Amino acid sequence: MKIETKYNLGDHVYVIYENRGEVCIYDDYIQEIAVNKDRTVYYYLDKCGNDIPENELIPYSEKDKLINKIDTILKEYVKNNEAV
Repeated sequence: MKIETKYNLGDHVYVIYENRGEVCIYDDYIQEIAVNKDRTVYYYLDKCGNDIPENELIPYSEKDKLINKIDTILKEYVKNNEAV
């Protein structure tokens, strides 16, 4: 079985996610890659001990994708909290 991942060991990435209405961002390096039986890929980073899903990572060299992801997260948060 061949498993392909979007990122490789040692890649420098941004981690970006929403936490209680805030966009959280930090940069880190991929140390381990795990794939579960459903073929879901998780990354383990140098600074963070948690498993990080692929959709929370942006390549460090792609600042335009980082800004787009920030916009997407903020718009989604506003949309999900308008009716509250």
